[in-house]
Amino acid sequence: MVEHDVWKFFTGKKSIRNPLPLATVLTLAASGSEMNSGMVITNEETREKFGCGNRFLHPRVSILDPETTYTVPPDYTAYGAIDAIAHVLEFYFTTEDPSTPVQDRLMEGLVENSMLACERCLANPRDYQGRADLMWTATLALNGLTAAGLGRVGFPMHMIEHSLSALYDVPHGAGLSVVLPGWLSWRARTEPGKIAQLGQRVFGLANRPADELATETINRLRRWFIRVKSPVTLGELGIDRQDIPHIAKNALGLARIWRLKEYDQPRIEEILRFCL
Repeated sequence: MVEHDVWKFFTGKKSIRNPLPLATVLTLAASGSEMNSGMVITNEETREKFGCGNRFLHPRVSILDPETTYTVPPDYTAYGAIDAIAHVLEFYFTTEDPSTPVQDRLMEGLVENSMLACERCLANPRDYQGRADLMWTATLALNGLTAAGLGRVGFPMHMIEHSLSALYDVPHGAGLSVVLPGWLSWRARTEPGKIAQLGQRVFGLANRPADELATETINRLRRWFIRVKSPVTLGELGIDRQDIPHIAKNALGLARIWRLKEYDQPRIEEILRFCL
């Protein structure tokens, strides 16, 4: 219990201290909060969605029972898998270390298994092994393991998507299936190599020039999002081109808190145009 507005935790104005021990029972495979120290909240008054992390938020105990996710609807099953994939790919693409072969293979495997497990769950919601695989993959995607040894990493895709959710009440995974391929398309113009690597290792693409591989990798991701019935354009979310400056301006607050200084309003607007 605190006497101040909890929003101050998310803006960095207050620190979390001496909380009660936390235990969780996982009911949705997505954010990995069962094994990390993060949380997210939307401020309905300011129309902002911010995340906050603190070591005291790490659960002492978490119960992961696949049967608790049997009744998750198909759309939110897919959105959860997409969230896990995005968690992995944020680190995969934002590390500044040019040689991370062990982490690369780990993350590529998690992306592939997220997709396979999601498809099993959509085909049969009561598939115990499918639910277990999706649950464990989402946990590993954001429990610190994938980021180990990568140095500085960031969440630019999540930073942009949080504004979509805050302003338009878009489900997080649905927003990510729009932002993720858009951000990759923006990045592929100057840094196609790692995207090409993902395509060869996850989608089995044959060797060809990196820019061509990057384009096909992004297309494969989009097609998979479509297959699991998640949107891939801002238009599908009811968002028009003229909304882009407003979204980008909203995202600047979180970019500042998350120290993504390179993401100014013009850059965010440019990325969002790739999401149309």
